[in-house]
Amino acid sequence: MAIAEMCALTLVAMSAERSRILDTLQRTGSVQLTACRAASLPMLGQPTPTDELKDRIERTRAAVAFLEKELSYLPKPEKALYKDGFDVTIEEFYAQADERAAMESLVDEVEALADERKRLQTLRPLITAEQKSYLPYLGFPLAFDSFHSQKTCCYLGQVSADKQRTLEEGWKTLDGYLTFYTGSGKPIVAAVVYHAQQAEASRLLSDAGFVACSFRGSNTAQACYDDCARRLDECTAAEENLRVRIEGYKNSIRPLKLYGDYLSFLAEKQCAEGVLGATQHTFVLDAYVPTASLESVKEALSIYPALYLAHRVIARDEYAPTLMQNGRVVENFQAVTNMYSVPAYGALDPNGLMSFFFSLFLGFIMGDAGYGLLMLIGGLLLAKKMRPGSTVHRMSKVFAIGGIFALLFGALFDSWMGFGLLRAVCGEGYNAFYTANIDAIASTCSLMGISIPSMLLWSLALGVVQISASLVMKAIQHFRRKQILDGIFGGLVWAIGWLSFVAWVFCLVNGYNPATAITGYITVGFMGTGLLTAGISAKGFGKVTKVFGAAYGLINYLSDILSYARLYGLMLSGAQIASIFTNTLALGMLFPKGPVGVIFGVILIIVGNLFNLAISMLGAFIHDSRLQYVEFFGRFYEGEGELFTPFGSTFSHIYLKHSAPKGQDQA
Repeated sequence: MAIAEMCALTLVAMSAERSRILDTLQRTGSVQLTACRAASLPMLGQPTPTDELKDRIERTRAAVAFLEKELSYLPKPEKALYKDGFDVTIEEFYAQADERAAMESLVDEVEALADERKRLQTLRPLITAEQKSYLPYLGFPLAFDSFHSQKTCCYLGQVSADKQRTLEEGWKTLDGYLTFYTGSGKPIVAAVVYHAQQAEASRLLSDAGFVACSFRGSNTAQACYDDCARRLDECTAAEENLRVRIEGYKNSIRPLKLYGDYLSFLAEKQCAEGVLGATQHTFVLDAYVPTASLESVKEALSIYPALYLAHRVIARDEYAPTLMQNGRVVENFQAVTNMYSVPAYGALDPNGLMSFFFSLFLGFIMGDAGYGLLMLIGGLLLAKKMRPGSTVHRMSKVFAIGGIFALLFGALFDSWMGFGLLRAVCGEGYNAFYTANIDAIASTCSLMGISIPSMLLWSLALGVVQISASLVMKAIQHFRRKQILDGIFGGLVWAIGWLSFVAWVFCLVNGYNPATAITGYITVGFMGTGLLTAGISAKGFGKVTKVFGAAYGLINYLSDILSYARLYGLMLSGAQIASIFTNTLALGMLFPKGPVGVIFGVILIIVGNLFNLAISMLGAFIHDSRLQYVEFFGRFYEGEGELFTPFGSTFSHIYLKHSAPKGQDQA
């Protein structure tokens, strides 16, 4: 439970070695670069990648996106071939420099496939629209160009169906030819008159809503329609051929992703080079390095003879990025803390204590042994599939650890998917004990004449314990900064006072009269001391105002303690829903109806409890997190930190082995 000590490292070396040195620093996975602080030195150039490199990155990303989209129909086992988060050794990563020609050629090939896909996607609707335009004339048996003459006026088109008879009657007054064909929409009219009667013929056709045919050529409408169908078939065949060709590139997605991440690293390196200070022949680099990794970084740089290194340990009251170093269990809860805020470099790492309380509260809220077992197994299985160090991987383990506590609380509460197993097996003696001491509703106690559920009081007591722990953390923070009096009277005194308050309530509820008086005196004594010494470090009149502020602050304490009633409320609601599905509906109503009822009862138990598990886990996580962020962190936590991010450690697709110090989150 610690935040790693950081060193400020300054490096001066020959400009000719700059690129190699940056590669070496990236290989260590322990160096976060900063902008050069030497104001008198000019910068090397613009801190942006070149247009050529940006173009290569965009083309590679586009190629990956195209292949993934086109191959989305593949089954999951085949998609696993190119799933993000695959391991890459440092040697494989740097070998991409030698693969540039092959990878750029591969990108060109994928771009050609993408262009072909766009061409076919554009061609199909054009052919379909053309084919559709021939539909009205499928009933016309002649070629389009056959209905023309130099000595007569020829008309081919469509007219309104309701004007067909009127047109026929009017055409009889002309010395011409008129016939109708059945089309797919309006009737098709074919008419011929001498030029001398063109004006009258045009008027009659216009009155009938005549729409002239725009097609020309030596083919009939049916032949044109069939030609479109043939071209559509060719398009379909071409699309199928393209699909097969694209599927042949499924094993290329992974190399393309690796190459793309390598290009992104080159872009990051170019940006880093742009903010380094430089003279004509040398450059200066500033960086943060964990003290524990300093010697390994120096050893890696020892291959460069013309190099100067200087370092200093960064004091806790200065700025530095935060690298949390916790055990294998606690480090998973860093994901919860980081959702709130990364702890500052000079602050306390809260994850050790927070992980215990978070798991305790999560288990208390879930409160079912069956749910706990599902959380444990499901969390471990999901974590196994996720990238180590990723947020999803760590959150999966958080729920798995919470499942252990839920299993224990479920056994205590005798809830096994809502079924009271121990009460059914152990008989009346245990049932009486359970009702009197454990039952979340029936078990009550009297506090100053008020009947209160015992589990509610236990929930509030857990809250007081966590608040007291936060006050101890506050005291430790003061002690680290040599603020001894503030640590004692602003932290420890209040922590002891609230713990004695819990003891006083416990003695009062159980009627331990001598102990009640003693714990009451201790509570009043420590809280009174805390109030009177609230302004011990203040100056002047502030010593008095701090006392009144502390007295008013008691209201905030009580409000925070009451917030822990949500533990009881959420636990009770989840337990009641589970009991309804299992006991009331399945065992009480469906099971007695015979084999069919048993089958549907089992289905209801499974589906109902899975639903209850899902909503209970969501509510438990949200409210548990709130208790940590507000009630626990509120008295000592100092956030607004920045996670330590080693140079060249952030990638979109790959997991570079040993690319980050222990405890550091992976992107």
